Amino acid sequence: MNLDDLALQIENMRKRVALLLRQSEQQKAQADIELVTAVFKEVYLTLEELLLVNKDLKQQNEELSNTQQALLAQRQRYQELFEEVPDAYFVTDTKGIIQEANSAATTLLNISKSSLLGHSIGIFILEKEIIAFHLKLTHLRDRAQFPDWKMQEWEVNLRPRDKTSTMAAVKVVAIRNQYSELVGLRWLLRDISESKRTQAKLQWAEEAMRQALAKEREFSELKSRLLTITSHEFRTPLATIHSSAELLEHYRHLWSQERQETHLRRIQTSVMHITQLLNDVLVVSQDETGKLEFNPTPINLVEFCCDLLEELQQSDRSQHAIVFSSECQSTRANLDAKLLRQILSNLFSNCLKYSPIGSTVRFSLTTSNEQAIFQTQDSGIGIPPSDIEHIFEPFHRASNTANIPGMGLGMSIVKQAVDLHGGEITVESAIGAGTTFTVILPFSINFHV
Repeated sequence: MNLDDLALQIENMRKRVALLLRQSEQQKAQADIELVTAVFKEVYLTLEELLLVNKDLKQQNEELSNTQQALLAQRQRYQELFEEVPDAYFVTDTKGIIQEANSAATTLLNISKSSLLGHSIGIFILEKEIIAFHLKLTHLRDRAQFPDWKMQEWEVNLRPRDKTSTMAAVKVVAIRNQYSELVGLRWLLRDISESKRTQAKLQWAEEAMRQALAKEREFSELKSRLLTITSHEFRTPLATIHSSAELLEHYRHLWSQERQETHLRRIQTSVMHITQLLNDVLVVSQDETGKLEFNPTPINLVEFCCDLLEELQQSDRSQHAIVFSSECQSTRANLDAKLLRQILSNLFSNCLKYSPIGSTVRFSLTTSNEQAIFQTQDSGIGIPPSDIEHIFEPFHRASNTANIPGMGLGMSIVKQAVDLHGGEITVESAIGAGTTFTVILPFSINFHV
């Protein structure tokens, strides 16, 4: 029996008692005993009902009290779990307005709980991602209308108060009422900035390891190719030296002075060729191991070029006409003499090597805007268009040079030396018409690599 039924029964009993009283006044005295007996019987039955109702109410009150205690305990457990979750936990309405937030949320956003509640979670998103976040929230609301909608996950950049931005992993689930209608959202945000940094470091380390291994393989291949090529290239000059020395040893007393000098010049030329090969190998090796250095010092460029051309002309034995031009008698610049020699000697040696005997090779020096401009020009075999883009690669040789000795290192060394100076090199060439190289080097003393 509920309270409404009890009230109705009491009201009915009150009306019954009033009716009996009115009847008692109208009836005779001898009927009073029967009336009182009936009244007491009604009262007795009513009291019995009241006792049962009271017992039922006590039981309901006890059950209600137990239910309230269970609800309080459950609420307490929920609150403890809510607060003890290590990640930031928010409860919002469907528009993202924060209704609840745990301690981890206040720590993550560096703000008090009172400053969180009642505000949109979107105000803590990095400015450049706000529009995308609100579009995502709208999409969530639309999708969450379907009962089968489950948790959504993505990553977002947060902007905590007075702190740098933080990368967070976001998980969102729907809150529904008894009619499965969407009434709110639960948000779990985890700071993944450190894991992202660690991941980036691991990726960097892995990439560095891959590059190191690739560099090691490349260096191993380079050493193997250097050994193979130098062995082959050394044979000719060494054979020339051995042959001329042996002939001089046995027949110089029978030869004229001119013939003896011819063989001596062959020996000198071969020695210079071997020296150049060794220098090339040394430069390539230093570059691959990171030991190739840039040490600029003041240089008289005109004097430097003249001395170098004199050496090259002697080794050429006047087989070509060499024309050198300079706009002034003395030009000083801060360049690396060792690297500059590698640049000019390799370029000029190629001019002589790939030009027909008796042809003219031109070399010019100019300066402009604190830059030295070197230019070599020959009328040799030229470089095929398909080879021009590869001429600065180690060991690459043009397709029309198969019958001409060479290691394919000269132009690679030239490019390395030009780069160390912070300069640039360009090439113009035509098959059978010759090649022109132009090197521009800044001679500022403040340049560093």
